[in-house]
Amino acid sequence: MDTDNFVKWLKEKLIPNLPPNGIVVIDNAPYHSRQSIKAPTSASLKADMQNWLRDNNIPFDEKMTKKELYPIILRTKPPKKYVVDELMQEHGQEIVRLPPYHCDLNPIEYIWNLVKQRVADKNVNQSEKEIEKLTRDALSSITPSDWKKEVKHIERLQREYWEKDHLEENNVREIIISLGEESSDSDISDGDSDNEEEDSMTGIEPIVYSDDDL
Repeated sequence: MDTDNFVKWLKEKLIPNLPPNGIVVIDNAPYHSRQSIKAPTSASLKADMQNWLRDNNIPFDEKMTKKELYPIILRTKPPKKYVVDELMQEHGQEIVRLPPYHCDLNPIEYIWNLVKQRVADKNVNQSEKEIEKLTRDALSSITPSDWKKEVKHIERLQREYWEKDHLEENNVREIIISLGEESSDSDISDGDSDNEEEDSMTGIEPIVYSDDDL
């Protein structure tokens, strides 16, 4: 599977059979995630970086090196836009992406497991020749009630994750813990000013607690 084949399947098979204003849940497989306009990376050629900046009307000095150009790209590049997402939006559908590495939140994984179980139950002779027919029969046996059951299982898992992380909706407080008084400009001598960036604490995030923790 690649993006071109996946998009073809969406256009010819999925989209014509979807009701309007639907939500399509997908994972982060590479063929789901091709960007429609991809910004240069740090490994891109200098000429590609310059062309991208020109195309987006972002000023830069022609004498700049790659190391100088790339921070400008990072500061100015737009949010990622995916080919699949834009296609579905054009047809009135919304894409929701699963968190990375959370296959347990993907109902199709449980459906595949159900299919394999049904194949194994029927494959009493352990015959390779029968596998294709048994697999087709198992796929045909999957019903809307099977899907509803697995979706409900996913919803239950989601609630459990929220509860374990103390992030239930309408039950969240934000507490910011101070790590000490900030020094004023007058407290920093000329000799210390060069090390100010090294001494400062970076990456400090608010700590989130639920009402149950307080």
